[in-house]
Amino acid sequence: LLFLEEMASVLLTPYVLYFMMPQCADGIVAFVRDFTLHVEGVGDVCSLASFDLARHGNAKYGAPTHCPKAARSRQGKLEKSLLTFVATYPTWEPPLAGRAMLAALSRHTEFG
Repeated sequence: LLFLEEMASVLLTPYVLYFMMPQCADGIVAFVRDFTLHVEGVGDVCSLASFDLARHGNAKYGAPTHCPKAARSRQGKLEKSLLTFVATYPTWEPPLAGRAMLAALSRHTEFG
């Protein structure tokens, strides 16, 4: 079965690259242009990966800001990822907006 999957991918990949990807190229370039930021000591990264809630936050999921729909992740994935990252790496210091979200969540859970 694995052999058949590999053979299918060898045959289908050129088709996808030649016929399907050119239609998506403008969108891919726009995403890279709009969502790339430079982090000193790291280089260029996706702004979503830096947990930039000020730029990508959704107040519906606890972020301190509510950004335009085009800039937000779907279904609060950025906010959920921040919570998971903080739980996994408790000594990591989140950005200012992330700290604000965590403080608000902490206050909510204390009085809830």
